Amino acid sequence: MKARYASRLQIVNKFESVISMRPLAFWRDANSHFFHHWGSYVTLVFLTNLVVSYIAVPIFTWLTAALMRWQHVPYISYTNVGSLLIRHPLAILGLIVILLAIITLIYWQFAYLLLGITNIRHGRPQTMLGVLGDTIRSIAGASPSTFLFFIGYFIVIMPFGSELFTTPLLNKAKIPAFIISYLMDNNAFAVLLGIFYVGAAYLGIRLIAVLPLMMIDHYHSRDAIRLSWQRTRGHFWNYFLKIIVTLVIVSIAVAIIYGALYLGQVLFDKTGIALITATINLFLMEVITEFIVCYATVIFMMVILSSHDTHQPTPSVLFSFREPAKTRLRTRLLIISGLTVISAALVGFNLIYLNGLAMSKPLTIAHRGVDNGNGVQNTIPAMVKTSKERPDYVEMDIRMTKDHQFVVMHDANLKNLAGLNRKVSKMTLKQLTAVTITENGYQAKIPSFNNYLNTAIKHHQKLLIEIKTGGADTKDLPERFYRQFGSRILTNHEQVHTLSYTIMNRLKKEHPNLFVSYIMPYNLTFPQTRANAYTMEETTLNDTFIEQADREHKKVYAWDIDDITSMDQMMFIGVNGVITNNLHLIQQEIKDNTDHPSYANLLLTFMNDLTLETQTQ
Repeated sequence: MKARYASRLQIVNKFESVISMRPLAFWRDANSHFFHHWGSYVTLVFLTNLVVSYIAVPIFTWLTAALMRWQHVPYISYTNVGSLLIRHPLAILGLIVILLAIITLIYWQFAYLLLGITNIRHGRPQTMLGVLGDTIRSIAGASPSTFLFFIGYFIVIMPFGSELFTTPLLNKAKIPAFIISYLMDNNAFAVLLGIFYVGAAYLGIRLIAVLPLMMIDHYHSRDAIRLSWQRTRGHFWNYFLKIIVTLVIVSIAVAIIYGALYLGQVLFDKTGIALITATINLFLMEVITEFIVCYATVIFMMVILSSHDTHQPTPSVLFSFREPAKTRLRTRLLIISGLTVISAALVGFNLIYLNGLAMSKPLTIAHRGVDNGNGVQNTIPAMVKTSKERPDYVEMDIRMTKDHQFVVMHDANLKNLAGLNRKVSKMTLKQLTAVTITENGYQAKIPSFNNYLNTAIKHHQKLLIEIKTGGADTKDLPERFYRQFGSRILTNHEQVHTLSYTIMNRLKKEHPNLFVSYIMPYNLTFPQTRANAYTMEETTLNDTFIEQADREHKKVYAWDIDDITSMDQMMFIGVNGVITNNLHLIQQEIKDNTDHPSYANLLLTFMNDLTLETQTQ
């Protein structure tokens, strides 16, 4: 009896030491266990990602599109929520049902990974079907508050956890980059954003035990929160450092592997076997990246499980269980066979990519007519200077004035550029064109659109004209715009885009020859409109959206693309145009990627797209 008691006490102490061990020690033991059972772990994560990415996501995409067609809803945005509630209540109901289904599937994915990893740690006493049954029972027994907490928790930890665990079902729950930039440019908002991130990190770690308590032990969310708060008291830095150590190690591993492949290809580019080695290196890069995704996901789950119920001794023996030899062999044969089948497709794609056939050569569009601050936005001197760099288009903004004319101006108020707290809609064209605005160390007058357009035509510079809306707009704004400028726009092949669905739809309906793009700040679902193109903010833009646009013979312009990493990704997913504040930099990157690039540079471009996040989206 004493011996049995001492043995149990030893097990409990061992488990508690695992839970409280220092981050490096935890990582060392977790790492040893992962590589001992790598076949099982890779199979679990890889197959789960395949099911979600290639079965669930297409189904939900199709259902949403079918619902929109059935209810005659052209698009979904914050601008038409009120209209949908009044005119299309069935569409709203259908979207809620789809959202609930997505939330359930997200819960299933996380629970299946959590239970599956727990099962492997315990020596696989259950089959995968058994784990699936447990997951389904967990979902069936979950209360609505459990689901609400689950989604809220992921929103809170997303700025941090998405580096280690992500899902395509949540990849649209992002704050667009232009909003982040706006907040960071404002000191007060930047401080609040910093406070939010600190608070999110603290809450995320203090509540780290909630999910296993709900999914494994079936606690109510209220009780799970209370227990997690108790168990993480005094251990915040322990868990925080475990996550940081994992991030650092993964980042270093990726940097070393990618660096070695790139430097090796630089040497091979000087030989006669450059294409062969590039194909092999690209294949290795894809396989290794997928392996690292699986590794990071498993270690992240182990961090979460390390917080789970320190009073239960069973998980303490997770490193002493040995998976049966037959099971290990079968699992590894399965994963190797699967990778072999996928390899043929990857090699075929790699050959296409390395021959430059998988990357688009997008149009370059200078945002607000400037390049890297070479003038005052939306002014004639800046546009003339920028036009010498030969962008395909200069993007610029127009607004209707008090006397129903059109002036070139992005902001609704003159305070930022002119230091005048006056609205554009409250001033006449004559008053506005007399105002001097200042930016980037330059000064210029606010131009009328008529003068701006004539100057652009004189310099053979095509325009992408954004029609802004404001307080002075008339109901016949589209007709006024076309009546004054339509013939010149068509003759000189200018293009128009706007955030207003009404303006876009009326221009296309009444003037079908006019090229009009509809601006979308968020990729929620693919719209069904008359637009020739979609101008999409790049944060949520993906290849699925672009493929759908291509099937419907519509163009996609991405904004704002200001660095080479974003540019490479946009070329890789196939955008037709990029709106940029750094025209020269982007033009050079396009040239480097398309004008006989080295295979090493193509590998480098591909690396920018192979991040932990994009691999699981």
